[in-house]
Amino acid sequence: MRRQLIVLGLAVFALLVFASISATLAAPRKMPAADTEPENDDIGGADALTVGSYADGAIDPPEDLDHYLVDTEVEREYRASLAIWDNDNNLKLKMVLKYGDPPHDYVQESTASASGATMSWTAYQTSYYIIVQAATVSTTTAQYRLSVNRVSATQTPTPENRWDAYEPNNSLGTPSDVSVGGTLGNLNFWPYGATTEEEANAMDADVDVLRVWCKPGHTCRAETSVTNGVDTLIKLYADSATNPGESRIEENDDFGGTLGSQVTWESSGGGYYKIWIENRDGSPRQSTGQTYNLTLTDLVATPTPTSGPTSTPKPGPTSIPGIDSFEPNYDFAIASTIATGVTYSANFIPWGGGHEDNDYYKIWIKPGLHFVCETLDLAPGVDTNMIVYDGNENAIGGNDDVELGDYRSRFAYFSTYEGWLYILVGHGGRLPASELKNSSYKVRCEMQVPGEPTATSTPEPDRTPQPTTPAATPTPSGSPIATPVPPEGLTVRALTTPTPVPATTPAPSRFIPISLLVYYDAKDDHQPGAGEGIAGISAQAYEVATNQLLAQGFTDEQGNLEFTVSAQGPVRVSVPFFGFSQLVAGEGASIYLRIPPQPLTGGAP
Repeated sequence: MRRQLIVLGLAVFALLVFASISATLAAPRKMPAADTEPENDDIGGADALTVGSYADGAIDPPEDLDHYLVDTEVEREYRASLAIWDNDNNLKLKMVLKYGDPPHDYVQESTASASGATMSWTAYQTSYYIIVQAATVSTTTAQYRLSVNRVSATQTPTPENRWDAYEPNNSLGTPSDVSVGGTLGNLNFWPYGATTEEEANAMDADVDVLRVWCKPGHTCRAETSVTNGVDTLIKLYADSATNPGESRIEENDDFGGTLGSQVTWESSGGGYYKIWIENRDGSPRQSTGQTYNLTLTDLVATPTPTSGPTSTPKPGPTSIPGIDSFEPNYDFAIASTIATGVTYSANFIPWGGGHEDNDYYKIWIKPGLHFVCETLDLAPGVDTNMIVYDGNENAIGGNDDVELGDYRSRFAYFSTYEGWLYILVGHGGRLPASELKNSSYKVRCEMQVPGEPTATSTPEPDRTPQPTTPAATPTPSGSPIATPVPPEGLTVRALTTPTPVPATTPAPSRFIPISLLVYYDAKDDHQPGAGEGIAGISAQAYEVATNQLLAQGFTDEQGNLEFTVSAQGPVRVSVPFFGFSQLVAGEGASIYLRIPPQPLTGGAP
């Protein structure tokens, strides 16, 4: 559908032009109040979006879809960023990527979010469609800004190009534009242009400067998670055309007991902010493999006071002092980034004074690695529950108690994708509000590469005091020393020293993949068929020797559940709802649990 042209009078036209120029000068990046392109609801009406630019729009569910056509170069990598604002009801939006050439097949989609998301792909065609749509059925609207940028063909450093995809951005005058609502992975401090470590160390230390838009009236957060050899320092600057780089707002070195950093700020009028990141670990100053991730999050909007008649406020919950340093992290959108191999301290004191606190954490995972997350050092009365989700916020599984009588929680996961793994830790409402002030616990995630032995600690020597051998009584000088004589009838003979029994080396742990299918055999053909899978069935895997719970999960909509456990011996798979148990003693197993068809009531077959 094309717009109808309206002929305006000269005076009206001049007035509109003047108003447009004035508005542009006053607020060049003002966000639209409504969808500016209502005709792009299908592929045929898709709007052209140039790489390196952006488009503003709004989604009005349930029928509204916004289509954009992006021209690309083959074998180049691209990143689409979606920033969402004016979203008081937390409507979640997502991006869907399709091929530009017919039949416009589905390629991938981003995570659904109420604040923003990113999506990257390598182009194999000369054009692609990006579709912005609501992830849930709703009657609310949300406005957004969609931008597309080209990045390097690979994020992995090479001898010729070891710097990250956002270089050169080593000064406040040359920042790289990024969006709130995602994570930038594999950033590093390799100087732009250096091809060897000798060249890199001869150059000035690299810093990364990124520019981000924080919505009016919102609170934004920038947070780094680091690898060995990286100790980040973040400085936050206001991006002002009249005073660039001089208005430092905040800075942070170490946060949450790690060498990562975090800054949080309020954007009263909205605008761009510059994030300066430097590495404080200087030995060696530049080295391959020293990377970090940067997570940019839009937190809860800052309340704006409004004028009007004053009313008596309704009584509400009172905040309890002592909230942990991760708050607020009560939802997927504001989950706290944690690193593997680090123990973090937290508690269930609620953000904002509510009566129940949920703590969301996330770690960055890659395929083929084994992760184990657990809670530790529970305060008296604390009984944790852990649920683990994939990057699309789908539940993978969970664990309540490690074993009978042990209220800690532990979950093991063999990763099959690259992205975020979310860990939700809660107390399930089992902790009364009066006890929240003493609700501390610790959380830790470990990562292991398959085939590598699990690190074991060397036991400390026994510190139990040993009895002291009494000193021999000195014999007076000149006194003969009597030779002991065996009693009559007692024979003394030398014995051979027995050969010591060699210590038994524990069998190495191995990774055991297990797949389970639970189905209702409606056709009675002893084969799983379409639509016969049973969802939501809980299953657990235990190590037989110790009865330790290794993994727990629930079947999906097709009745499937897969997990990989690390064990030294046989594993027992249990499905309590059906009283089913099976031993897995080999290298893995595929288990089909058939539920036979039941006769109808009244004796009918």
